[in-house]
Amino acid sequence: MSSERYSFSLTTFSPSGKLVQIEYALAAVAAGAPSVGIKASNGVVLATEKKHKSILYEEHSIHKVEMITNHIGMVYSGMGPDYRWRPGAVSTLIGLSST
Repeated sequence: MSSERYSFSLTTFSPSGKLVQIEYALAAVAAGAPSVGIKASNGVVLATEKKHKSILYEEHSIHKVEMITNHIGMVYSGMGPDYRWRPGAVSTLIGLSST
């Protein structure tokens, strides 16, 4: 049986006893780059590894560190499509935008 049939829910086990969605999440974590945040007395440093998966990527098109406000920043190490909505969602969550 195909694992796609059992990948629609976090709590649906495949016939082999695996939680396919959890395996997908673990694979995404393994594919991510290491990231670190360091707090100092006068500020914060956010850093992450910036790997180019292909020579077709333009270096300036890859943004892994984002400033939300002057006092809030974020770094991501996962997959690009999962990250794209985060800065806007964080801004909305803290009341900086209405959409």
